[in-house]
Amino acid sequence: MQALTRSAGYAALVIFTAFAMHNLNGAFIEPRYLGFGSYADYADLGKLMNASRAVPWLLSGLGHVATGFAMVILGLGVHARYRDQRPAAAQVALAAAMLAATGFLLTGISHVIGRQTLFLLSDANPDLQESAYMTATVVRIWVNGLAQIGLGWFAVQLSWLGWKTGTLPRSFVLFGFLSGAAGLLMAVAYIPIYLFTVLVWALWLAVVWRALVAPEGAPTGPRVIP
Repeated sequence: MQALTRSAGYAALVIFTAFAMHNLNGAFIEPRYLGFGSYADYADLGKLMNASRAVPWLLSGLGHVATGFAMVILGLGVHARYRDQRPAAAQVALAAAMLAATGFLLTGISHVIGRQTLFLLSDANPDLQESAYMTATVVRIWVNGLAQIGLGWFAVQLSWLGWKTGTLPRSFVLFGFLSGAAGLLMAVAYIPIYLFTVLVWALWLAVVWRALVAPEGAPTGPRVIP
């Protein structure tokens, strides 16, 4: 369990790396090379069909898969760290992490093996091509929403654990609530603020987690980190 707790910090780094790729796509590659100058362009099926075959979108999909696996490790690590102090809340955090992991894995699968199937079917049935891409896009938005809602819930739950036990910096706890709220917002509106907040949150978590776990891997006792 000590090694699992320590591994949670590395899992956070995996999530940070994946979201760095997502942000690179959204802020630079997509507007410059794939023709997405505004959010309205994402409703253009022609541009979506072109972008779905681009390498950056494949890398983003692989990032979703990696994030799914990382959320399993992160959830188990947080549960192991806090189960003795706050057993019920630690269990809820684990459940939220598994929900997020499911959403991320489904999103990643739709990006990787799903895109291959989509290409085969749409190329063989050109009259159904637009319908196929529209369906795939809607499904991907749904499962990505599941991923972000789960991650948002997990971030809120982790902040609550850190706040109640006094084991996480207050500034990180407050930002965790903010980042979590950005993810939960996906339950009611597609406003991808989470792209930026999770990027900061995951890297910050990796840093504070090192301070939370003793060098030899044994979790430290309750202590307040200013």
